Amino acid sequence: MNEKISNDLSISDASSREGSLDVDSEPPEPGFRILVANEQSSLAIENASLVNAVRTVLAESNYFSGMISIAVVDDPRIHELNRQYLQHDYPTDVLSFALVDEPPHLEGELVVSSDTAMRNAAELGWMASDELLLYAIHGALHLVGHRDKSPADNAAMCREELAHLQKLGVSLPADRSRWTEAHLPTDYSGENFAK
Repeated sequence: MNEKISNDLSISDASSREGSLDVDSEPPEPGFRILVANEQSSLAIENASLVNAVRTVLAESNYFSGMISIAVVDDPRIHELNRQYLQHDYPTDVLSFALVDEPPHLEGELVVSSDTAMRNAAELGWMASDELLLYAIHGALHLVGHRDKSPADNAAMCREELAHLQKLGVSLPADRSRWTEAHLPTDYSGENFAK
């Protein structure tokens, strides 16, 4: 999954795009406004679930206000963005862009690929919507400062992903290879991740 990047990509006007939904009204300060823009047609998405996934991460961060945009796109679009902003010539699962990072205020954008989610979910044995939630969680963790390049950072990221999936009541996929046993919570039993 991709590391946080700062740049001038702007999908913040997500509420004006076709297929988008502003799940929140203007929040009182402090608080977060989270917008979802559905820019693909291959996967039915639940905007409220994506918003809730990002909120679980923000609730445990050092940020107390801001705006986060989540764009759900297809592989050609995320490929284009990955090439443009990271010089990686392939589609990816999630991109995170911090636009304003001035604790306790955060503004950022997440771009997640529905095509990648559907492909990976089929291979791993769980629902594409849960794979997409994982991407939103992973991207939000990058926005609040988590990294995953070193083995220790990657292990910490995996533990955070699992903790947030558990809070959301998401069952783990049949193939848990992306999370080694070392990353599973010590109290892990299949029931902890049951819906």
